[in-house]
Amino acid sequence: MRRLLFVASLILAGCALPPTVDDVTAELAWMTQRFLGKLSDEQRALAQRSLTDGEAVKWHFVPGRYAGVEMSALDHGQREAAHDVLRTMLSASGFAKSMAIVDLERVLFERDSRPGKPASHRDPGRYALLICGDPGAGDFSVRFQGHHLSLRMMVIGGVLVAHTPHFLGTNPHRVPARWARTAPLGREEDLARELLAMLTPAQLATAVFDDVAPNDVLLGPGKAPTAIGPRQGLAWGDMLDDQREKLWELLELHVGALRGPIAAQELSRIRARDMDSLVFGWAGSTEEGKGHYYRIHGERFAVEYDCTQNNADHVHVVWRDFDRDMGGDVLRDHLRAHHGS
Repeated sequence: MRRLLFVASLILAGCALPPTVDDVTAELAWMTQRFLGKLSDEQRALAQRSLTDGEAVKWHFVPGRYAGVEMSALDHGQREAAHDVLRTMLSASGFAKSMAIVDLERVLFERDSRPGKPASHRDPGRYALLICGDPGAGDFSVRFQGHHLSLRMMVIGGVLVAHTPHFLGTNPHRVPARWARTAPLGREEDLARELLAMLTPAQLATAVFDDVAPNDVLLGPGKAPTAIGPRQGLAWGDMLDDQREKLWELLELHVGALRGPIAAQELSRIRARDMDSLVFGWAGSTEEGKGHYYRIHGERFAVEYDCTQNNADHVHVVWRDFDRDMGGDVLRDHLRAHHGS
């Protein structure tokens, strides 16, 4: 509790000291408690469940209604508190990207509505924040989920043990000018194409492991890590220095959606355990505007990018950590020891 109060004082004072991962984790607990404290009893019953509840380890990204309290049910102050929880989890760019994805629901509503038949399922208010467990006790998860977004963090014993599956998507991908919006995931494509352009013909032939892109990411909801199959593509060890720099820049872009100290820790973990096995693979057309897919695949993680649906104008991006999805063994051991499940 003393640490929580200390971190809270730093937040309120606007202190510029660089936070550690432990500080961010304590801040997340504090911000989550703050959010819950602003809710009515009825709202809190929606927003909070037990850590043993099945929703703690579920995720999806299709349009629908998800467990938790929806943003449309919150007043301005409550919604800002919910956004503060997300800002604690994400970098400034990650938060902006997530909110841009939420805002695309307005574009889809306008695009998909017909006279007398509004596309009511296209609703930026249908994103739900769910807390499982007790942030005050240091054992909890946070999930923000809706169409094309599934973001989470799992904390056990006051230690951050998971932040994947991490899913972002956009439809449309390249937003027509009349809607005055940039492509939230445009840089994720552009950087990958810059890397392709740097490869020699022989390297490109190795990197493109299939002429046909899969019609979606392979590591979607309900899929085990083995669903992605063996690593395919161009290995880190077979790249030139400038090509490696570009691939690392692309990986930093994906990881950089997370709050700075967490992103830095993840990149350090990847450098320590995955570099000897790291592979960049591409499938589908290399021509812009046609269906394509790429992956950054290491020994213990994978990032997938798929742009094939809606005539290659619909993107899905997923990051899976094979050891720590949903808390992995740490969550399972905790539930067995403390909850008998």
